[in-house]
Amino acid sequence: MKAAVIHEFGAPDVLRYEEVPTPEAGPGEVLIRLHAVGVNHMDLDVREGKAGHAFRMPHIMGSEGAGEIAAVGSAVSEFIVGDRVIPAVALSSGTCRHRVCNCSKGLDNLCVDELSKLGANRWGTYAEYIKVGTPNLVRIPANLSYETAAASRTAFSTAWELVVEQGGVRAGEDVLVNAAGGGVGSAAVQIAARAGARVIASAGADDKLARARDLGAHEIVNYRTQDLAEEVLRLTGGRGVDLVIELVGGRTLQQSLRAVALGGRIATGGAHAGEKVEIDIVQFFRKQLTMTSTHSFRKSTTSRIFQLIADGSLIALGGRTFPLREASRAHEVLASRDFFGKLLLIP
Repeated sequence: MKAAVIHEFGAPDVLRYEEVPTPEAGPGEVLIRLHAVGVNHMDLDVREGKAGHAFRMPHIMGSEGAGEIAAVGSAVSEFIVGDRVIPAVALSSGTCRHRVCNCSKGLDNLCVDELSKLGANRWGTYAEYIKVGTPNLVRIPANLSYETAAASRTAFSTAWELVVEQGGVRAGEDVLVNAAGGGVGSAAVQIAARAGARVIASAGADDKLARARDLGAHEIVNYRTQDLAEEVLRLTGGRGVDLVIELVGGRTLQQSLRAVALGGRIATGGAHAGEKVEIDIVQFFRKQLTMTSTHSFRKSTTSRIFQLIADGSLIALGGRTFPLREASRAHEVLASRDFFGKLLLIP
């Protein structure tokens, strides 16, 4: 099969389009023929050797991809050839030896045993085919395209975990969504607005903010030309927001702490602008804040998201597509942040 492969860490040009052996499905596995592959920021970290995962070279990165089952293992009965599926990012067996098994509780994104992660410490989706175990599959609705499934899964599933499951959004609340021009942020705008919240979207470009308005944002803040905390406080009459969906880290997180109301919540899922952040803990406990986070997302969340997109309750974002052979170019565009929506590779 053809794949985009790295043999060393480095710039986008280390990605090589070449022939590699096609995987073979073991007894409890399926082989998926991929039709659309999502490009994720984690892929940049893996390519540069910054992801913190150990793996052997050559390596195929990529955590997102949608396709159809091309072959099933001898012990597989719940899936058949032709089924439309998407593999989970965090791979597990579905059960573990520990007294409290998070997978059996439905928290398959928090497996107690060390997880395998597609594209991080095992071969991923930048290829024509991939094999995974059956506990790690989510079915794609018949009226959802492969491109939509690949483009929507990570962004919308992560946003749902942050806004609904961790953030506990309620109708009538004020919600600040940072990085609203990105995949997760734009999905969070939709989900929070759908829940009946008043959404304040922040981003660093006016065109991204205009699109955030189209997706349901009631107010917008350009954090490059405006002071984020001061503008949010102005928009809320000095009270602050009830919930912050924080995807940036660094100074933006610090400003978000200033912008959140007494008794408010912060749900974080990203830190590309600074992973180590100094927090005024006195301000934190005097305002009686709650801070939570999400690590990846559950398969059940992805199933829910797919159904909401399929029935029109949520609007899937478009994006740019590249042939798999141009994976290096897709990495350049992703790093530039000069785009809206999702970048996809087509094998």
